[in-house]
Amino acid sequence: MLRTFDVILMGVMVAAAVVTYSIKHKADLKLEEVRKLEAEIKLEKDTIDLLRADWALLTQPNRLHRVVNAYQTELGLSPTLPTQLAQPRELPMLRSQLPQPPEPEGMSVEDVIAAAVNGSKPGATLGGASKPKSPPAGQIAVNGVPVPTPRARVSRPAPAPTPVPVASATTGDETGEMDETITGSVNR
Repeated sequence: MLRTFDVILMGVMVAAAVVTYSIKHKADLKLEEVRKLEAEIKLEKDTIDLLRADWALLTQPNRLHRVVNAYQTELGLSPTLPTQLAQPRELPMLRSQLPQPPEPEGMSVEDVIAAAVNGSKPGATLGGASKPKSPPAGQIAVNGVPVPTPRARVSRPAPAPTPVPVASATTGDETGEMDETITGSVNR
């Protein structure tokens, strides 16, 4: 009887050792996965920092000014006028957001507007129901289907051409000059 009990205890110890080893192995695999993820996160953070530094370099006002001056004839850029700027509250509403007044039966929009201008009730003197409906304002009817008319283009005066300075360009710099904020302590 003692021998069977010993064999059972040895089996339990072997089973416990196998379970302990498998748990340790799974923990090591999870730890390796965590380290891989941490390395990927660090790489992504470093990439983000590098891209932010690159963005800061590319958007420096003095660099942009040099690039605009160098490519003025090709780009045809002009300074932004204060009249070109608008606040969101100054923009017109979308057509889907405009309230739609109910249209009286048999009357067009022009009839309602004409009646409002004349000071009479819509359809009172215009004979509303007998008149066929006309296309909406600003539209031309083609085969009975309203077609929107295109908007007129706004013409702006062309900017006066500015002389482009000619400079000998070196590799990596548009004007041949190195930027002090970029290079730091480079000897000239």
